Amino acid sequence: MKPTRAIALLAVMLAAGMTGCDDQVKRVPWFRTMNRQASVETYEAVAMLPPEGSVPLGAAMHYDLLAADTLLTNPVAGGADAIERGRILYAQFCVMCHGATGAGDGTVVGPGRLPPLPTLNLLSERAMALSDGYMWGMVANGRGVMPSYRRIPAGDRWYLVHYVRELQGASAPPADAVAAE
Repeated sequence: MKPTRAIALLAVMLAAGMTGCDDQVKRVPWFRTMNRQASVETYEAVAMLPPEGSVPLGAAMHYDLLAADTLLTNPVAGGADAIERGRILYAQFCVMCHGATGAGDGTVVGPGRLPPLPTLNLLSERAMALSDGYMWGMVANGRGVMPSYRRIPAGDRWYLVHYVRELQGASAPPADAVAAE
């Protein structure tokens, strides 16, 4: 017998054997129970809730404003790279309200728009007295007219704090000028 005929015969026998199994399997008693078992369709069952207090994998813990103020310190080392990254984030998320220099004179502030609120001025004594954790929490939670910016990853918020501190330092009068007054 030629090899191609043998392969063809083997394929025909295999196909015939497999098509005949379906009826045979249904005749075996323990397979019939599979046809009558209770089943759950997709999305038919009520979703299970996660255990109370659990945090999704990869999620950062949420801190309210006061907890952030008292519990958090900036874990990101300062430096030119951190300030540059903060500058990019500031230009993307903050400049429209707080302005390019942080003085609260952004493009959305003015007549017929957002009123010039004192809280917009990041260069005020009040803003300079805020802790880094409070600033981080303010970005995360928002307050007053400031919305929550939780879409900014938790680690990147620290770069924003570094950049705001840089703005505050650049606007502060030199120490010898304060002493002369």
